Amino acid sequence: MPVATLIVHGGAGRWDPRIPRAEIDAGLDRALETGWRALEDGALSAVVAAVTALEDDPHFNAGIGAVRNADGEVELDAGVMTAERLRTGAVAGMTDSARPVSVARAVLEDGRHVLLAGAGASRFAAERGLPLAGREHLRESARALPGSAGGTVGAVCRDDRGGLAVAVSTGGVSGKFPGRVGDSAICGAGFYADTPGAACATGQGEAFIRLAGCRRAVEMLAAGLDAPTCAARLIEELAERVGGEGGIIVVDAAGRPGVARNTRDMPWAWRTEAGAARWSSA
Repeated sequence: MPVATLIVHGGAGRWDPRIPRAEIDAGLDRALETGWRALEDGALSAVVAAVTALEDDPHFNAGIGAVRNADGEVELDAGVMTAERLRTGAVAGMTDSARPVSVARAVLEDGRHVLLAGAGASRFAAERGLPLAGREHLRESARALPGSAGGTVGAVCRDDRGGLAVAVSTGGVSGKFPGRVGDSAICGAGFYADTPGAACATGQGEAFIRLAGCRRAVEMLAAGLDAPTCAARLIEELAERVGGEGGIIVVDAAGRPGVARNTRDMPWAWRTEAGAARWSSA
């Protein structure tokens, strides 16, 4: 009997100690619950719903809580993918959508392209009637974090029919050079799903791009590693091969969850039909 599993994360790095742990956990719980309710429509709907809930939460570096670039602007990236037919959609550098993961899903469902950027992504969203927020609104709601602070939100899911999907959304790195695109918009780097499982990364995007980290994680699952071992091994490779810091969430084809990080913090939570678990600080 297929087992449904949903994992969410709120970004790897060093969390501001002024943010109460209870508020972080409450945001993760809302995302899990929202995604779990959407599971009846399949894994893709579950991960998009969960990530949308995190985009709507100002505690996380996505959507209305995103950080600013070096010019004080907000540029958002997002991506989604399903194992079925490797369907993929992504957007990069959006400045006027507080829910870019929904735009990425629309790109996937449209099917003509995989990645749309900047003004083209905004035009595509407008033509499909997706809500857009003004640049000023996103700037005003953006977080002011130290120069290297960043993070990503994401979710992976295996539904009770065996479907696998991943979704990711981010504001990138605070103070980034305008136009910088991280791993969250790049299939295989920050997100990937195929028949062995699904993976979602968070942390130093350039490191995950160089390693093709999430594709690499799914290849490990295909080679027979279980999800916890796969996650741990991928983070070891990230550090050893490219000197990267970050974390990853993984679900395999049997619905087994895996989480690993080499940063101090990485808020995460998972839910299965058999129970639930959540993160602990280092």
